[in-house]
Amino acid sequence: MILKPSIRSNVFTNAHPLGSESFVKNQIEEAQAQPSFEGPRNVLVVGGSSGYGLASRIALAYGAFANTLNVSYESPPKGKRTGTAGWWNNIFFQKHAKETGNVHKDFVGDAFSQTMKKQVADSIRENFGKVDLVVYSIAAGARPNPKTGELVRSSIKPIGNKAMGKTIDIAKRQLKDLTVEPADDAEIQNTVYVMGGSDWQDWMDTLEAEGVLSEGVKTISYTYVGGESTSHIYRSGTIGKAKEDLEDKAQKMHEKLQISLGGEALISSSKAVVTKASVFIPQMPVYVSCLFDTMMRHGVHETALGHKYRLFKDMVYGNKRIVDDVGRLRLDHKEMDFAIQNETSRLMKNITEEKLFGLEGTQMVLRDFYRMNGFAFEEIDYDKPVDMETLSKLKPE
Repeated sequence: MILKPSIRSNVFTNAHPLGSESFVKNQIEEAQAQPSFEGPRNVLVVGGSSGYGLASRIALAYGAFANTLNVSYESPPKGKRTGTAGWWNNIFFQKHAKETGNVHKDFVGDAFSQTMKKQVADSIRENFGKVDLVVYSIAAGARPNPKTGELVRSSIKPIGNKAMGKTIDIAKRQLKDLTVEPADDAEIQNTVYVMGGSDWQDWMDTLEAEGVLSEGVKTISYTYVGGESTSHIYRSGTIGKAKEDLEDKAQKMHEKLQISLGGEALISSSKAVVTKASVFIPQMPVYVSCLFDTMMRHGVHETALGHKYRLFKDMVYGNKRIVDDVGRLRLDHKEMDFAIQNETSRLMKNITEEKLFGLEGTQMVLRDFYRMNGFAFEEIDYDKPVDMETLSKLKPE
């Protein structure tokens, strides 16, 4: 089967397995080039198949030589469907991580379910005894409500007034207008339920009740603050309400873990990054493109792997924590530097399509979108058929 990028309404409908292997290998090689650090021995990553979750897993597996267990919801290949990129990321992480000599396991299924939480707790007990770190990095658009049986969906919307701005048409490489109507009360509540902190809290409560959290355990999740150009739909919108809930739950968990295990619950504010959802947020793709361009010119741009490596090495397990007045680790301090924000805003002002697509930052954004799904790797011959029949026999371990 010859696999070319298939994009529908800014969503990739396929993935290239061999490109996904390159995606994972590149991050592993980047981690191997970094100095090791003293960190956790046993790690659970909830949502570790892509994005910052995968970068966290690789940073900890190769930087701290940790055993890892990952929970993610991914689809395998079936018929003409290639399977999701995260499915292949899990498989190729397993393939290459064997060289660490440590234990790396994957659970593919519904991380929101209590059944999955119990299965993972049993696996921790059997394989590790206890875990020293729990990374919660789920980015889901829907979450089942076990009480009603309803599938609750999140909404990326502003609150109060509609949001208008620009986005990038990934397939056509064009700048397009994007308007998003304001959320109603139900959509706000649903987004908080799906993307807030209650499931993270459920995970920690379950793992503690099962006796599989070590003394001094740490748990961390990721938030985003951002600047003025995206605040009307991000921090002041439905996602912002969900992040407020996430941060509130972190504080409650921190107080509880301090008493019961001498542990801590942390929130880290990450830098802006290319995500599957970012193209549906007005101005976000333009902001990220201009930000990347500015940060590269100033020599402070970080990859997802480099960003999370620094988090664990310097802040979570190091002595270089930068903490704001509400207790968040400000790993995003390079993005939020006044000079970077000011220059990014100037670049965004009256941006034209020609100017935007002439930026190195925009080309990086587009490349990252493709690479998340296994495309745009120079070492892959995309005209060569992929043996999906053989690859389809591979399963996460």
